Amino acid sequence: MAIGAAAGAALLLVTPTRAFEWVVPFLVALGSAVLLLRSRNSARRRTRREEQPRRALPVGLFAVAAHNGYFGAGSGIMMLALLMLTVEENLPRANAFKNVLLLAGEVVVAAGFIVFGSVQWAAVVPLAIGFLIGGAVGPSVARRVPADKLQIWIALAGLALATWLLVVAIRG
Repeated sequence: MAIGAAAGAALLLVTPTRAFEWVVPFLVALGSAVLLLRSRNSARRRTRREEQPRRALPVGLFAVAAHNGYFGAGSGIMMLALLMLTVEENLPRANAFKNVLLLAGEVVVAAGFIVFGSVQWAAVVPLAIGFLIGGAVGPSVARRVPADKLQIWIALAGLALATWLLVVAIRG
């Protein structure tokens, strides 16, 4: 996780802003589509008792961590899809695992941006408040909403975000 996150952060610091604006909508859409397809195929996988594609996990973790270091939005959806495909079918447990992994990557990214980039310190407090509220409310929602419906809503929210980001890039 740390190596992928550091690679993504380094890539962000050296690439032009315009490239970032064009790449991100497609990365978010990809993660959302994988989560939607995973939802559709989970029943078939359970009935066929297929072996989980665990070999993809290290490569997938690196790729998602790099995406998270480059652009955090959508990486949660991508990580959730990866974990549910490879290690954990249960949505609330996969979500908890995702949060721990992304936190590890975010610590590396934050340290890198503090040392090598520019930080908008005025945004830190509102972001921290949102993070804490989401961290407190999210698990409660995940336990109460049926997993299949929650997974679809998460994927649809990701596709909406991807669409909005693409519109912003086109207007750019």
